[in-house]
Amino acid sequence: MNQEAATKLTRARATLILDQPFFGALALRLKLAEDASVKTMAVDGKTISYNPAFVNGISAGLTKAVIAHEVMHCVLDHMSRLGERTHSRWNQAADYAINRLLEDVGFKFEGTALLNPAFKDMSADHIYTLLPEPDKDGNNGHGAPLDDMQPGEPDPAAQTEATREWKVATIQAANAAKMMGKLPGALERFVDGLLKPQVDWREALRRFITERSKDDYAWTKPNKAMLVHGVYMPSLYSESMGDIVIGVDTSGSIDQTTLDAFSAECESIIAETLPANVHVVYCDAQVAGTKTFARHDPFKLEACGGGGTAFKPVFDWVEENSIRPVCLVYLTDLYGPTDFDVPDYPTLWCCTNAQQGPFGETVEIEV
Repeated sequence: MNQEAATKLTRARATLILDQPFFGALALRLKLAEDASVKTMAVDGKTISYNPAFVNGISAGLTKAVIAHEVMHCVLDHMSRLGERTHSRWNQAADYAINRLLEDVGFKFEGTALLNPAFKDMSADHIYTLLPEPDKDGNNGHGAPLDDMQPGEPDPAAQTEATREWKVATIQAANAAKMMGKLPGALERFVDGLLKPQVDWREALRRFITERSKDDYAWTKPNKAMLVHGVYMPSLYSESMGDIVIGVDTSGSIDQTTLDAFSAECESIIAETLPANVHVVYCDAQVAGTKTFARHDPFKLEACGGGGTAFKPVFDWVEENSIRPVCLVYLTDLYGPTDFDVPDYPTLWCCTNAQQGPFGETVEIEV
C-alpha cells in the first residue's frame, strides 16, 4: 500500500468532519481501497477506489473536493440509474450536476472538474439529454469526468435497500450539520427536497384516470391488485369511458426501466376502465410517432424518437386530429418550453424528477 496516499485521504476525510460535517459523516460510510487500475478515483456506493499516483499529485483542498464528489454520487444514487444510457456520457452529466453544487458550498476544483454555469440547478438526467453522444474514440467535446462510477448492487432488492440507507444517512448527516451551524443553504435546500412527502405515482395515476371514467364497481370483475392478497373486492368497471391520450417524452430522458413500469401500470388501469381508445403520442422536439389502441387491444409503450424536447406538439396533435380526450397523461422530465395555451381537458404530468408541470396535476415517478 502507498502510505502517503492513504494518509492523505484519511486526513482529508478527518478535515471534512470538522469543516464540512455533512460530507465528512457520509464519507465515513465509504471504505478506501487502493487500486492502480483506476485512473483517478471511483465509487460504487460502498467503496472509494483510488489511484495513489493521482491522490499524491493533487492538493489537499482538491482531495477533500473529490471525496465530497464521491459522496454525492452515492447520495444522488447515480450508480444504479445508468439504465440504457451511455456510461461515459452519464458520468459526465453526473459530474456536471455534482460539481456545481459542491462549488456553491465552498469546494474548489482548481480547473480539474467539469463545471458549466449553464447547467446550474439541473439534474444529471436533464444534463444528459443536452450532451452529445461520444464518437468512436469516446470523445464528445466535454472532457473527462473527475472520477468514475462503478456498478452498484447487482441485485435490485439490495440496490433498493442501499438507496434507502443512503437517503436516511443523508438526512441524518444534514440534521447533525445543521445543529452544528455548518449546513450551507444550498445543501439545506437539497435535503429539504429529499424530505418532501412522496406520493405513490401509481396510485396518483390510477386515481387521475379512474376519476374521469363513467364507471361503477363490478363484483364480476374482481380487483386484481387486491386478489393477490387473498381479498376479493370489486374492480372499477366502465362501459362508456371516452378517449385517453398518453404523451411520451422520447428525448432520451426516460430510461427503459421507467418506460416499462409506466407502461405496465397504464396497461392495468386501461384494462379496468376500458376507454374507447388510447392514443399514444411519442414526442421529442416534434411528434416522432403515434399509435392508437382500441378497446381490448394489447397495450405496450415502445419509445421512438430521440432528440430535443417540446410539449406543445402533443397537444397540437390532439387538436389537429379532432380528439376530445377525457384526460391526457404525459410521461416526461418536464425540461422543455411550456409557453402554450392550457388545454380544456385534465392533464397529468408524470415527471421523472421534482419539476412541476405548468398546469394540471404533477406526480413524481420513482421506479
